[in-house]
Amino acid sequence: DKKQLHYNLGKTLYSVSQGKDVGDAIFLIASQINHGKELIEKDDALCIPVAKLNMKAGKMALDGCDHKTAYFYFLAALSLLPDDIWESYYDLSLRLTFLMARAANSSCKYDEAELTLQTIRERARCLQDKLPAYFLMVQISIAQG
Repeated sequence: DKKQLHYNLGKTLYSVSQGKDVGDAIFLIASQINHGKELIEKDDALCIPVAKLNMKAGKMALDGCDHKTAYFYFLAALSLLPDDIWESYYDLSLRLTFLMARAANSSCKYDEAELTLQTIRERARCLQDKLPAYFLMVQISIAQG
């Protein structure tokens, strides 16, 4: 089926490109793999690497001011993470959650950005990790008037 084809293509491109700077091709790779999300979820060994790939694609999109695309890559990344992500992969959780909040804010999804930042305020281990979330909350408050 088509999902399997897209997934296989993305997985092949991903395996060939690992460790290389692929530039904008990262969007193609991540998009192809994401078409087979159900297949990724069945393979625990792929969930974290594909989540990191989506995070990298989302960061590139965010840096290029394509906020809505970034939002969807971060959403895809978060959906692949296990329930205990904050315990198992704290740094990844913190970075990805903050990037998701930034993308939501930049896409005028203020309520979602605030909910995402609430997660950081509740789960972050120290004040230093919470400060960027508080700063973004202030920006959101100012943007909303």
